[in-house]
Amino acid sequence: MPEDKNKAEQFKSSTRSVVRTIARNPELDVTFSEAESPTGQIGSLTRARLPMPDPNLPPETTRLVRGCADTYALKLAHHDPALHRRNAHADLQAQAAFDALEQARCDALGALKMKGVSDNLDAVLEEKSKRRGFANITQRESVSLADALHIVARTQMTSRPPPPSVRKVYDLWQPWIAEHLKTSSFAKLRETLEDQEQFANLARELLRELRLPVGESETEEGGENDQLPPETSDGKGEQEERDDQSAEQSDTMPGMRDSESAPTAADAAFDMGLEDMLSDLPDDQAADENYAPLPGRGEDFIEGPEGHYTVFTTQFDETVGAEELADPEELRRLRSMLDKKISGYNNLITKLANRLQRKLMAKQRRSWQFDMEEGYLDASRLARIIANPDVPLTFKQEKIMPFRDTILSILIDNSGSMRGRPIAIAAMTTDIIAQTLERCNLKTEILGFTTRTWKGGKSRDLWQQSGSPEYPGRLNDIRHIVYKTAESPMRRSRKNLGLMLKEGLLKENIDGEALVWAYNRIARRPEERKILMVISDGAPVDDSTQSVNPANILEMDLRNVIRWIENRSNVELTAIGIGHDVTRYYKKAITIADADELAEALTKQLSGIFDEI
Repeated sequence: MPEDKNKAEQFKSSTRSVVRTIARNPELDVTFSEAESPTGQIGSLTRARLPMPDPNLPPETTRLVRGCADTYALKLAHHDPALHRRNAHADLQAQAAFDALEQARCDALGALKMKGVSDNLDAVLEEKSKRRGFANITQRESVSLADALHIVARTQMTSRPPPPSVRKVYDLWQPWIAEHLKTSSFAKLRETLEDQEQFANLARELLRELRLPVGESETEEGGENDQLPPETSDGKGEQEERDDQSAEQSDTMPGMRDSESAPTAADAAFDMGLEDMLSDLPDDQAADENYAPLPGRGEDFIEGPEGHYTVFTTQFDETVGAEELADPEELRRLRSMLDKKISGYNNLITKLANRLQRKLMAKQRRSWQFDMEEGYLDASRLARIIANPDVPLTFKQEKIMPFRDTILSILIDNSGSMRGRPIAIAAMTTDIIAQTLERCNLKTEILGFTTRTWKGGKSRDLWQQSGSPEYPGRLNDIRHIVYKTAESPMRRSRKNLGLMLKEGLLKENIDGEALVWAYNRIARRPEERKILMVISDGAPVDDSTQSVNPANILEMDLRNVIRWIENRSNVELTAIGIGHDVTRYYKKAITIADADELAEALTKQLSGIFDEI
């Protein structure tokens, strides 16, 4: 065993040296962690965090560790984050595709120069494809466009055949991509591998030909947008263009060019519709309800303001308890896996939770009032009575400091982009925070949201059978998961949180409807203070919905729901974004760069909230 341990340490040492050499950074911090997934997922670029190698060093696992190391090193050596951010896109599908092409560029640079690196990268791609079931797919829609682009681009730019389990993805997607490309090609991208900026410009053109809303670069004054009528890009004056957009909005509901652009007439019409609905609400709630439902929304769903957000069908949606999605034995196994993956963070999270508990207990402190006429006999003053019998007995009464009855609902994004360390840390942090609040007699509810399948599921099948009508609205089967109810103690619910590691559970995210669902659950609660916290790593995305509707349909609905909750309800809404700026959606929000920061961010956010008690 000492000899095996020595070999493992030598392997880690040599891997560190290789990473620093390829990354051209001799001071780079390279660490190994059990919590890392061996699929090359990159978190922070300030340090390389790699999967922990097996002490026995079997060849198949050492190649995976080397592959992850090479992925990190190549990204550090060839990727400029600032330049990449300047080319960022508001549409999440377009951004994911752009990220995939940039990752393929970095991979190709290493694969073309070093055969060993190429073999290692193939091992990582093979492992990723096995975990996602790529070898068993039968339809192109079973794989996201971003994953497909990464595979096809890397294959064509390196002229190296894809690994066996990835072959199906390549064979299904490559003809479709080739059919849509007119002037762009992966051969042109290969010629610019060494120039990230030029590569980004060509990548943008390629994505535009695939009909993704990538917008324009900073140097371009205008261009086509597949989601807008052609009249909006023919050189009209600004006011005339806005008028045309407003008129078209009332008929065909096109999306805005970009969620970050200046407000247009279409935005104004959208906001006016919201205000009209808000003005129709009664000042007082009906006698049989003690909460305010969202305007135009029932507990299940009613279409949003002026029909801007609709749902094709809700018959395939589901709200389920975590225990319904896995049998007890599987839940125990997943919980054990979660404990193992997150073991290195336990002490930190527990320390932060204890800090939060001390703050809460201080808020709930008790004190005594002395010299009262009734209550408990004040034993500390008995000596005075013995010395002077004429002094009357004195009593004391316990005074409890006011502390508002509070409930916290935590809504966790269960989308595919949270896979790996982010979802594991979110689950464990939420677990310990919930236990902490429970010790302080505060109730917590833990919820998750995703979809039942990729690419629309039964909802899309029904839409196609119905003749594929235009602008069907949300076109996927949503799944809302209850990990812990407010009444359930954590000792009974903690195993449910392991479900977040279940392979195939994390899919797409329709945030607006999830927020409505979580709001309606907490708003009807009897507690005096209600706090709803959202943990997410991105904007709403659902390929099925966005491919046949305005590109920003999901984002606009999310903004609408947030606006209503923040301005018209008594529920306090806050959010934490992991690697994604959620402050552009929520008034009270923070953004963290890496999932490792989640525990501290969540604790600080809660501390700030409870300071207001």
